Order: sequence, then structure tokens, then C-alpha cells
Amino acid sequence: MTMQDWVFAYRRPLRAAVASVGLPAAAPASLSFLLATLVVSVLWRDPASEHRLVAACCAWRATDLPHGPLLPLLGSALLVRRPVEAIWTTAATGLVLGPLEAVIGSRRLIVLGVLGHALPTVLVDLCWLATVRAGQGLDGLDVGTSAVVVAAAAALAVTTRSLPVAVVLVVGLTVDIAAAPDLATTEHLIAMVVGVSFAMAFSRELGRDSQTDRVADRALI
Repeated sequence: MTMQDWVFAYRRPLRAAVASVGLPAAAPASLSFLLATLVVSVLWRDPASEHRLVAACCAWRATDLPHGPLLPLLGSALLVRRPVEAIWTTAATGLVLGPLEAVIGSRRLIVLGVLGHALPTVLVDLCWLATVRAGQGLDGLDVGTSAVVVAAAAALAVTTRSLPVAVVLVVGLTVDIAAAPDLATTEHLIAMVVGVSFAMAFSRELGRDSQTDRVADRALI
């Protein structure tokens, strides 16, 4: 096994699924998330009515939490404002979201994405509001795909037991903390905890299913 094979061994389930049923059927939730992100982000840059539509569904601010509609809280995971963020999200879809979906399934990936984005955002926004908005970086729009990707990367590292994924995740978070230690960084740490907890629960579920299958097999013998 080469070094490259070892690093990308966690992608084997996705490669097998793609070879069997094709990419759209192997990772529908991941591709839908990427497509929605690109469409929403392009429309955001349009100064006409499309921008107002995206603002209504995806432009979340911490100050919206006490009294604003909650739809933008979920939609904010689909809005990136810089081209580099769109490129990063595209890469993360192929390297993180797709491989995880091949392991845990589309429905679980969607649940993890919602929890991994909403829970850190709400907790950090509450903290920011409770401290008289002393934190930096949350006085404007609180949008982006990063919390979803961090939660998925943490879950991927646990479910596939991939050391390279775990190392990249830890290094990335360390650099994030060292470069900009603020409440926005805390969102990523909470997202990591959400991803690890979700993966551990999934692993226990698989263990119970395997034990049930073994009992059933013994009963048939």
C-alpha cells in the first residue's frame, strides 16, 4: 500500500458506491448541498430581487435569534460570500461529505449537517448576546458551510477510523484558534464535538444491529 492509498483509504466506500450506482446515486445529499450552496451564493451576488430572496432565507445574524425568523438559521449554511469559500466547499464535498454519506447514509448525513450547523450557531450566538456582544466576528452576517464540514469531518474520522482525516481536522482547528481566537472559532469546536458524538452514536447503533444479526443467525442454526 502506497502512502496515497493509506491517506485516502477512507474514501473506499464512496469509490465502491460510485462504481456500483454512479456518483449522483452514491452521494445525493452531498451533491445537493453543494449545488444549493453554489446557486444561493451566486444569487446573493445579484443586486436585483434574487439578492433579497437569498437575504430572506439565508442571511442570518446573531441579533436575529431573540426575535427573528429561524429559517435563515438553517439557510445560512448554504451561503458563502467569497470565491475561495466556494472552492473550499466544493473540495470538502468530495473529500468529506461524499465519503461520509457513503458510510452513514444520506438521511443521517442530513441530520448531522443540520445539527452540526444549527447547534453551534445557536450556542455561540446566545453566548455573544449574553456577553453584551463582546465577541468579535458576529456583529455582521453569520453564514457559511464551515460548521457543517467540520462536524462531518469529525464524524468521518471516527466512523472510518482515519488517522489522516483526524490529523488534518486537528491541525486545521489549531490554526483556526491560533489565527483568530474568537466566538466564531468556538462554533467550529462545538461542531467537532457534535460530529464526534454523532459518530459514536452511529457506531453503537451499528454494534447493536450486528449483535441482533448474530443472534438471529444462531437461532436459525
